[in-house]
Amino acid sequence: MSEGASDDGLRARVAAVPWYHTIELPGGIVTPGEYDLRPTVAKVRFPESLEGKRCLDVGTHDGFWAFEMERRGAASVTAIDVADLSELDWPVAVPPFSPEAREELARRRGAFTVAQEALGSAVERAEISVYDLAPERVGTFDFAFFGTLLHHLRDPVGALAAVRRVVHGQLLVCAVFCVSKTLLYPSTPVVELFEGRQPFWNYPNIAGLRRQVESAGWTVVATGRPFLERFGAGPRWPAQLPGWRNVPRRAMFRVGVPHVWLLAEPFAPGP
Repeated sequence: MSEGASDDGLRARVAAVPWYHTIELPGGIVTPGEYDLRPTVAKVRFPESLEGKRCLDVGTHDGFWAFEMERRGAASVTAIDVADLSELDWPVAVPPFSPEAREELARRRGAFTVAQEALGSAVERAEISVYDLAPERVGTFDFAFFGTLLHHLRDPVGALAAVRRVVHGQLLVCAVFCVSKTLLYPSTPVVELFEGRQPFWNYPNIAGLRRQVESAGWTVVATGRPFLERFGAGPRWPAQLPGWRNVPRRAMFRVGVPHVWLLAEPFAPGP
């Protein structure tokens, strides 16, 4: 088969599934992701080299961060995500999932496979909830990435504590934060609770996010500057945030979603 025919086949596979991440594939093919995380790589404190390290990607979606860890020399990468919509930890008021939605999730899982095969990646995908992480199920890791997931979880501290069970090295958290509460309460941990009609639970300021991480048994060793995580070329889920107080938030979300990164290490109690 010619290289052109091979590229055409990959383009057809890319077009056949919905994409959450913008990923560069061979042949100049770029997936039409809902989010384009390529500029984010330079904004977070990602290790330049992960040579010889066993790494974990929590909430992998299409695998962007897992493939990035592999590209940086990781000895192995485990990428986890849930296997079924019923395992998503969303508020009970979110409408029940239709058969069409379940089919959509299955198609989204296919995006990871397309990217993995096109890249010739050895990343291992494990369908497991973050809450269920345990050494006997996935082993232990030297480095973990936890990206844009905490605000979707009913128990963010419990999720971070579960990661703590399997990571003895560093954890890099890249998370959504509340801009207004950060400006009003820069040193006081504050968490705003969403209305429960969307798949979001909590919206912390940066101090609140830091406290969540610390409460789960981590020591925050560095915090980055806030940045906007940019949207990609693909269709995106609309940010339907009702109420006049959400007008600035809706306007900002047209450009990107406010994020901040924190680098943490397991808390070591003193003598």
